[in-house]
Amino acid sequence: MRVLVCDDRKRGAGENVQRMIEKTAHHETVLLSAADLTKAITDFFRCRVEPVLRGNYSRQTQEDSASVLTSGFDIAILDNNLSELDFGGTRQTAESIAGYLRAFGNIPYVVSLNKNPHVDFDLRHLVGDHETRADLAVNETHLSNRALWNGDPDDATDGFLPWYWPVLNDAPARRRAQIQFVEEHFAEPILKSLGFPTSALSSLSRHAKGALSPETEHVTSLAKVTFKTFFVKACRSLPIRADRERLARAVPRENLARTVMSRVAAGELDRWIRRDLLGPQDVLVDLPHLLMRMPFLLGQRANDVKHWNEAASSTRRPYGLSLQLYDEHLHKARFVHDAWTKSPCFWWRTLKSKDDLNKMFWQDSSSWAEAVYCEDTSRFRQGNAEAGRPATEFAAEFDGSWNRRYIADLRGKHYVPKSRLVK
Repeated sequence: MRVLVCDDRKRGAGENVQRMIEKTAHHETVLLSAADLTKAITDFFRCRVEPVLRGNYSRQTQEDSASVLTSGFDIAILDNNLSELDFGGTRQTAESIAGYLRAFGNIPYVVSLNKNPHVDFDLRHLVGDHETRADLAVNETHLSNRALWNGDPDDATDGFLPWYWPVLNDAPARRRAQIQFVEEHFAEPILKSLGFPTSALSSLSRHAKGALSPETEHVTSLAKVTFKTFFVKACRSLPIRADRERLARAVPRENLARTVMSRVAAGELDRWIRRDLLGPQDVLVDLPHLLMRMPFLLGQRANDVKHWNEAASSTRRPYGLSLQLYDEHLHKARFVHDAWTKSPCFWWRTLKSKDDLNKMFWQDSSSWAEAVYCEDTSRFRQGNAEAGRPATEFAAEFDGSWNRRYIADLRGKHYVPKSRLVK
């Protein structure tokens, strides 16, 4: 995998980030900084962005755009503060270019660095910085955490591995698969393409409905929203709606316009799924949060928290669960579009409606370990305490019936806003 590091300063921070990635993740990195970065951004907007937004889709224009920002890398890491770049007095940040890079570049995954340097874990929406136009906003120190790259809690620095972090090693491939999915279903309804059961529609929060289609009032109309409509009416990567409408009018005669729209829709739909479906866990529920609700799915293994953690990290069916229970109840409720989730997920309303499954909750709860799932370590803890330190409960800031979660509250890590903590 190739990683592009962009920083306004030639010496110092950019080189540190480059060394950190090579040492931690062993990926090839290229540093673009100072005057070279200024030129690359200028060329990118002049040769790639502006011509297309003005309706010039010529192949020659695209081939003449030789900016390093357009291709050849899997991840672009942008330092948020680009104030030392010379743009004639205009200060730039990663946020000002991330959306355009998603749309008009060919680097599938964009990371904003040091946007909130005093925040390690965001307690609000369980998606990290929900305002960033990048795919992820993390701090420089997080790049040295091997678990950010491979998703393995055993490799987490000081045990810190937020549940909502992506697995960076897998992120580019997943994004490319997402873009392909959007292109193949471009004119089709989003929810139908993702296999939404009818029962799941009523579970969508007000925020989820508004984020998917701000001009749609009724659920029946929401079910008709296509990827194309989502791009025009809801996507923020290209902030000027007239630009989005112009691109939409160019489809289907211009393949490039369709590709740009698919890149944007894929990136923003990924955020919607993470924030509005996986965050609340009311529509889709992933394996660790399912175990919090139905520990009996582990069968005889439910008495040891070690098996809870093994199941939470499992990637092969039946994911550490009872094979009989998985085949009888979970198999048909599985969310099958793996490119959109990093771990196995299930339609919660489908499982909740199964009376025979719910009856098991009351049969023998005494044989289950008393475990809570910590969102900041991606691990279960026994008895809500470990080494004398109880897990800390917090109330996430999203619509839903289950916004109370737990953190291990690791020393030296900054959790904000503190007002979300339940004391």
